Amino acid sequence: VSLAPQQQAMTSFHSRAVPGMTITQYIKRLRAYFGCSLECYVVALVYMDRLIKRNPIIVVSALSCHRLMITSLVLAAKFQDDVFYGNRFYAKAGGLVLKELNMLEQRMLQLLDYRLVVSDEDFKVYRAIMSPATGNLEQPKGPASA
Repeated sequence: VSLAPQQQAMTSFHSRAVPGMTITQYIKRLRAYFGCSLECYVVALVYMDRLIKRNPIIVVSALSCHRLMITSLVLAAKFQDDVFYGNRFYAKAGGLVLKELNMLEQRMLQLLDYRLVVSDEDFKVYRAIMSPATGNLEQPKGPASA
C-alpha cells in the first residue's frame, strides 16, 4: 500500500518500520476485536480522506496506513456507535500502547478541526467506493442522524 512519493515527511502517524502485518490482516484483526458497526468503516474512510486532503504532508504508505486506520476507526466508533470500548482496549487490539493511541486520536481530531459529522451524501459516496472491497459484507445503512 503506497500512495506516497518515495520521499515522505514523517508524521505522528508513521511507524519507524513497516509493520509485520499487512493492512488487510490488520483491518481483519480490528474488525474481529472492535465489534463496531459496518458504518464505522465507511466513516473511518471519510475521516482518512478528509485528513489527507486537509494535510497534504500526511500520506498513506506502508509506514502510515495502520496508524491512520486504527485512529480513524476509533474516532468513528466513538462518534457513530452508541456502544464502544475505551482506548485501553482499542490500543491493545491494535498493537499500540495507550499513550500512543491517545496522542494519535488527539492529533487526528485537531487536524480534522474536530469536524466528525458525515453527511448522508458523503456517506453514500464513500460506501459506494468501499463496496467492491467489502465483498459480501452487509451494506451499512448510513450515519446516525445527529
